[in-house]
Amino acid sequence: MLRRHRFSAAAILACAAALVLAGCAGSSGSGGKKRRQTILLTEYDDARVGREAASQVAAEVGLVEDPELTAYVDRIGQKLLRGVARRSFQYQFSVVDQFEPNAFALPGGYIFLSRGLLALANNEDEVANVIGHEITHAALRHAAAQQALAKSGNPLAMPWVRAAHLASYGRDMEREADRGGQMLAAAAGYDPMGMSTFLKNLGLLERFVIGYARLPTFFDTHPGSQERAAINAARAREIRWKRDPALGDTRAAHLRRVDGLALGDRPETGIFVGERFLHPDLDFQIRFPEGWRTSNTNRAVGAVSPRGDAVVFLTADQPSGDPKEVAEAFVAKIQEEGRVAVRQSQPVKIGRLDAWRMELSGSDGRVSVVATMTFIPYRGATWRITGASPASTAQQYLGRTLNTARSFRPLTPEERSSIRTTVLRLATPRHGEDLTALGARTDNAWEPARTAVFNGIFSNERFQGDELVKIARIEPYAPSPP
Repeated sequence: MLRRHRFSAAAILACAAALVLAGCAGSSGSGGKKRRQTILLTEYDDARVGREAASQVAAEVGLVEDPELTAYVDRIGQKLLRGVARRSFQYQFSVVDQFEPNAFALPGGYIFLSRGLLALANNEDEVANVIGHEITHAALRHAAAQQALAKSGNPLAMPWVRAAHLASYGRDMEREADRGGQMLAAAAGYDPMGMSTFLKNLGLLERFVIGYARLPTFFDTHPGSQERAAINAARAREIRWKRDPALGDTRAAHLRRVDGLALGDRPETGIFVGERFLHPDLDFQIRFPEGWRTSNTNRAVGAVSPRGDAVVFLTADQPSGDPKEVAEAFVAKIQEEGRVAVRQSQPVKIGRLDAWRMELSGSDGRVSVVATMTFIPYRGATWRITGASPASTAQQYLGRTLNTARSFRPLTPEERSSIRTTVLRLATPRHGEDLTALGARTDNAWEPARTAVFNGIFSNERFQGDELVKIARIEPYAPSPP
């Protein structure tokens, strides 16, 4: 994997809380049933497991619904596959809706690039090297070699986290994938130096964002970006390759593809403003506890306490209908999977909406969990606000859970009109202009240093006047028509 996604505690616990009552009871406390293990013995297993994990990635994180951008990535991938001697899988290339620069391959040839990676890349050569890197992981079945990771996963972890375990590799595998990616890129007529330049910019972005280049961690066991950039630059100078003339200007072609790409959170999937979460397309807002770490996925939006011992989240996976009936049907379903006790069940008011609240408890024999769920009918769905924590701290967090539920309400016209979105745009500098002057003239939301990183140039760059430069623009958000 080019760069391992660092999963937030909020996202993990949000899903764990959604499963905790059924999941805890369904482990050691459910008659001793053994959970299914992921075994990657053959290429057939790779395809099956990859297909299942890919569907979870799409469900949890979401894919960018831009046919032209997806076709662009797929075209590069298909071109690179001509250099693969033996194709064991039907490779699929997708763009995941994540702004952190990231790329990963799941077993069976399911390859994902994030929109953040496409925003950071400066030409098609860099994108090709990254895709070639991921193709190499899949072709060499690196996930099968990491079988121990798949076996040791937490049964309550969200499927997206288990998918990540299947896409995590050691240092030697990362080096092997770097080399393979460069060779595939060169064979397809792309500059193999693109692997090095992208990793260099990735390292600069890390240094810019957090002040220093990250050291390897438990979630990031592959070599650091700067080390890999240097190794790959030396290798690129030794690879014999010839540019495919049909590619034309690979920088201009790539920049045209990413013009208009969303930077940061996309309002159509909801945005956080402090502790408030606003969703203009679905017309609601909710306020999470102050100081808690927030997370937004396709299935749930929520927050986790600073100590990591409580979570509160919102989801709309319930059908519309009478909130009491929906609540009772939901509880009946999870009771089929394990021991769950209903401690309280009562009607409540959320603003002007008639809602229903239940307090549930469950245990796996080791940890007792208490969850408070509020079911709210709104806009053709029943929204469920869940707060969960160990029984020992449940009373401590109950007030925060109830306040979060009470905060659910429609957006006001003023709130909706105040929502802005940040998008990538292209600018043409004037002769002799620097980044500061360009930014002031074009209303660039990025400071000069960040603009330099995203364009792969120095902060003191003076332009000739015929370049294309990536900038960020803050624009009013217009919700899609219903």
